Amino acid sequence: MKIFWPLIAAFIMLRPLIPIVNYIVNYDYIVDELCVNRDKPELNCNGRCYLMQALADEASKKKESEERGAKNNLNSNIAFFHAPGQLLELSLLKLESKNVACDTYVSTHTIQFIQKLIKPPIV
Repeated sequence: MKIFWPLIAAFIMLRPLIPIVNYIVNYDYIVDELCVNRDKPELNCNGRCYLMQALADEASKKKESEERGAKNNLNSNIAFFHAPGQLLELSLLKLESKNVACDTYVSTHTIQFIQKLIKPPIV
């Protein structure tokens, strides 16, 4: 399982290179059979037309998947409603709480944790 997710990530990242690898591996077959310009040797196409078409197909697949992904995503917008009076009331409450002493505070601690400074050992 530790190897599975990195392999999937590597495949996704290297997916656009698949037509190029296919072109390199099957170069002779593409030049002899699949090239659009095989009847015109003076163009020296050597199957590049097939490679460009394969790259264009890959790009269109990527664009279509991005469009489908954009349609399927839930774009949730958070609406924030602001009433100007509420902010003023909150700021007044904060100011009042700073100025008013709290009489209900009861200290439950009877001792301090550090009563005196502890000196480091002498070596």
